[in-house]
Amino acid sequence: MKKKVAVLFGGVSPEHEVSLISGQAVIDNLNKDLFDVSPVIISKKGEFDEEKVKSADFIFPVLHGIGGEDGTMQLYLEELGKPYAGCGSKSSAVALDKILSKGIWQNHNLPIPSFTYFNKDEWVKNKEEIIKKISLPGFIKPFNTGSSLGISKVKTKEEIISAVNEAFKICDKIIAEESIENIREIEVGIVGNNELIISKPGEVVPCEEFYTFDAKYKGNSKIIIPAEISSVKVTEIRELAEKAYNALECRGFARVDLFMQKPEGKIFLNEINTIPGFTQFSMFPKLMENSGINFERLLNKIIELGLENAKI
Repeated sequence: MKKKVAVLFGGVSPEHEVSLISGQAVIDNLNKDLFDVSPVIISKKGEFDEEKVKSADFIFPVLHGIGGEDGTMQLYLEELGKPYAGCGSKSSAVALDKILSKGIWQNHNLPIPSFTYFNKDEWVKNKEEIIKKISLPGFIKPFNTGSSLGISKVKTKEEIISAVNEAFKICDKIIAEESIENIREIEVGIVGNNELIISKPGEVVPCEEFYTFDAKYKGNSKIIIPAEISSVKVTEIRELAEKAYNALECRGFARVDLFMQKPEGKIFLNEINTIPGFTQFSMFPKLMENSGINFERLLNKIIELGLENAKI
């Protein structure tokens, strides 16, 4: 008998439209001989058909950002007792929170850019002191968004103030990171619970100064898979990605983003995406396909891993 799989997509975050595209790609590529697929669109207000979820055998969240990738939906599904794809509620929440995830990596002695963080109240009370702590050039980021939403590169005090004001329109907490200059943007796909399949690194060559939202989804950024990197560095990158994944207790699948100083210098962790994009532009399915796992097999494996998780 076919398993009934509910695919959740849309959601309340600013990445709603990206999620719609990712979700449709998952629906299109699920094997209809194996699965009875039920699309469940979540509105921007958070409304969805709960009966479709409750009647499904398995849930495949394809939700990016707040409300879907931050542990909220995962906790809801855990409370329902439904098996689902991807990381658990705790690791999802930690991974989306750039402050918590970097703090854990720091505690594990994994290389990351230096950073500071603050909320709105602290900014209002201690603006000048906070500005002094921010490395220039640097990045101002909302603490819990994906797809590079709300991120600004800053080079002056004036740009810091403007970028912080923009970021606070998205959330009430900000992380400010040093900008590692002259870097290559590297990404690695990981699939697995205990035994991990780790892709060869891919490289993104942004069409803008850094990999912005527009560069990801509207621009002409170049993707190189596999990246042209020596075997020694490939091993180092894959080992670091594995350590980052395990430090956050990830399960199922994720994409790890890293920086490498040109041409093949020091490597830094940037962030981890526990529900990476599945669009035609997205790196994750391309990375796994390069590792010999096509889209349909990838989705089958993710469902298998989710069912395995539910038995633990």
